[in-house]
Amino acid sequence: MSIGLTEMRPVRQNGRVTSTQETARPPDPRRNGNGTGTGTGTDTARTRGGWTPVGTSAARRSAHQERGNARGDRTRRSLLDAARRVFERRGYIDANVEDIVTEAGVARGSFYTYFPSKVEIFRAVCKEVGQQIDSGVAGSELRGLDPVAAMTQSILGYIEAYRGNTVFFAILERLSSVDPEIYDMQFRTRRKHIQRIAAAIRRWQSRGVADPAIEPDGVATALVSMTTNFCYWWIEGPEQHDSDEAALAILSDIWIRALGLRRRPKPSWIRQADQPPD
Repeated sequence: MSIGLTEMRPVRQNGRVTSTQETARPPDPRRNGNGTGTGTGTDTARTRGGWTPVGTSAARRSAHQERGNARGDRTRRSLLDAARRVFERRGYIDANVEDIVTEAGVARGSFYTYFPSKVEIFRAVCKEVGQQIDSGVAGSELRGLDPVAAMTQSILGYIEAYRGNTVFFAILERLSSVDPEIYDMQFRTRRKHIQRIAAAIRRWQSRGVADPAIEPDGVATALVSMTTNFCYWWIEGPEQHDSDEAALAILSDIWIRALGLRRRPKPSWIRQADQPPD
């Protein structure tokens, strides 16, 4: 409900002087019926007095807001980058908010403008790492490729993402064994990848390019477990392999054999996939 400014005016009724309320200003034609926004159907930021700025005033206010948003984005980005460096250098347990703001070169109060706690900025960094993996294993560049090429490119994307985030992955592995929230986050991420791969297997089976006899969910679970554990030991293990090409060749061969993956459909597999289950 909107409340307009009012003034009291004397009115004579039956020989007695009373008062009545009248609006001090006529309705603004730029506003809509409920007193908010504008009559054009688009909401515009209003002044503290409740009036919609127009003309030069509106342009100045819009430019000020954009500059403020840009500064805020830069500060948040600086905090995220600093937090990642601090976590990788000191580990999650030993890192604290003071370390992060010092690394970012911002005031402590600025941290709490964007993140309520250390755990929340850690989750934000985890989300960005997860987005890098998603982009690597399921990016738009995979569309239009044959199944073998798409699968191989997806595995390469995962290897590259893992190598680029090796230290952070190690932190997650250690934390997930002692922190239930981190464990749950890791579990949800794992389930998401398993479900994505199982769906891909079913699509390949329906097209006759993957063996219809395999069970998609179980095989997807095994392949995800194998790939993540392989990358951990290949990249972080004591042997420290540097050749991603060798890792890609090994993993791709295992996936192709496990799925019976083909570049072109096998007619008998298509007919088998079309048959209703018993």
